Amino acid sequence: MFVQGDFIPESGAPESRLFDGVDGPLSFTRLRRDVLETGLGLRVEEFILTPAESITPARLAGAAVVVLGSNGRRLSGAEVAALSAYLSAGGSVLTYADFQYGPANWASDNDFLSQFGIEVFPDNFQPRTRIIDFSGSHPVIAGVGALEVEGISQFRMTQAAQASASILARCAPLTRSGCILQPAELARVLPGDVVGCVLVRELPGGGRLAGVCDRNLFHNGPQKDGTDLGQADNRAFARNLFAWLTRR
Repeated sequence: MFVQGDFIPESGAPESRLFDGVDGPLSFTRLRRDVLETGLGLRVEEFILTPAESITPARLAGAAVVVLGSNGRRLSGAEVAALSAYLSAGGSVLTYADFQYGPANWASDNDFLSQFGIEVFPDNFQPRTRIIDFSGSHPVIAGVGALEVEGISQFRMTQAAQASASILARCAPLTRSGCILQPAELARVLPGDVVGCVLVRELPGGGRLAGVCDRNLFHNGPQKDGTDLGQADNRAFARNLFAWLTRR
């Protein structure tokens, strides 16, 4: 289940929708159809989170994975509690953020992520770049040699959090074009923290948490400046990621 928002960005229409009827370049229709439905045999649901709608235990029940996508408003305490209970009971959660999802998108994700010692930073407004710095042999990055990303929202993980979560990919060094953090975010990185683009954590109850620093790699494309599912190893990564989260 993808939790989406109703924010209208510069493009004039909500982005990253899984059902748009025209396979627009800023939609996720090919991710849904080719990777999730055909490739993994998943049934995909899209839930629009508006001020009148909310995330509840009943809505999360039975979901193989909950994706905190373009959710553009702050989560309530009850919604954070519902997501946390779902994850603790063995569910899976994926999170990513973007400037085009609205000004509250990062804060919305951090309402949930902060309990794990993880913070997602705002969009760094950097040009397209290629991530090739991978760590370990996790199934999410199996066979993945490069990710093409643009304008990324990287994750800061505290030293304590690293005991139970892993950074699988980094945009490095942070001084490189495409990877640079804005000064306000760089000031929040403390000694012992790590900054990364792909993170995973498995909870004692079997729950699985993942974060990705760029939604562009899931887009249909093509885009003039952005990235899409067909570039580098983005498609293979997407399949690995959702296969791991849904235990396929």
